[in-house]
Amino acid sequence: MRLAILFSGQGNQQPAHFDALRQGASPELGAALAEAIPETWRAAAPSVAELQANRVAQPLIFAYQMHLWRQLQPALPRPVAVAGYSLGEMAACCAAGAFPLEAGVALCAQRAALMDACVDGPAGLLAVLGLSADVVAELAARCGLLVAICNGPDHFVLGGHAAGLVEAEQLAQAGGASRVVRLGVGTPSHTPLLAAASSGFATLLAPSRSGRLAFPVFSAIDGRAARTAADGMDALARQISTPLDWDACLGAVLEMQPDVVLEIGPGNALARMWGERDNGVPVRASDDFRSAAGIVDWVRARG
Repeated sequence: MRLAILFSGQGNQQPAHFDALRQGASPELGAALAEAIPETWRAAAPSVAELQANRVAQPLIFAYQMHLWRQLQPALPRPVAVAGYSLGEMAACCAAGAFPLEAGVALCAQRAALMDACVDGPAGLLAVLGLSADVVAELAARCGLLVAICNGPDHFVLGGHAAGLVEAEQLAQAGGASRVVRLGVGTPSHTPLLAAASSGFATLLAPSRSGRLAFPVFSAIDGRAARTAADGMDALARQISTPLDWDACLGAVLEMQPDVVLEIGPGNALARMWGERDNGVPVRASDDFRSAAGIVDWVRARG
């Protein structure tokens, strides 16, 4: 069986994911989270708003994904392709052996801090669906925003300061967009506004540049496959401030001819995007299942 894995990004984390992690995390992973997000990790019931804060979301989502991957990996075939959407690329590289899980939690906390330090005032991301690339580019320029992600020919994400996002949301709706959604992310990720964060993160990733990856990790920037840790770390640093072409990345994963695709959440946005391509390759998200055993059973049934 040829398995492909997609690791999701920020925005769909819920208290249920936090609870599952706190109940099941190993002592070592729990200690790493207690150090990275001490107040949240000690909280009885953190709110959705707290879980969406960048400083909390990044280490938390990474830890949740890798905790689930540790349960799944022994029972699944080695993937022929792995990709991660934005933050999810951290989990993709960790799963491929670039750095240990616990070290990855600290790296995600540092990544979040570097990104937050670049932002002066409220900022974020806005998804715009149903408009062409030219129209979206013109809209972004008019509102002082930047195109951060291309998810498809009429599915884009804009990044920038809050005032521009509000204006763009109104103009996109008036211009016939089929859907406009403010994402649960507080930084203008994947835009040049975060160039300093890319530079700083490259320095932090330097100790993880040696060796080969266990399987290819496809960059969300352009779908290029990283087979060495050095290439993977370069992509991780660059993607913080470089626009993502997730559509091209999914195309590259499809070229690996997977028999089945699994999204490791939170959420199921990537599974829906894959399904919309109508390529005949079955896909499900981990959040569709009640247990790791259910995920394994579904994957094996496709083989």
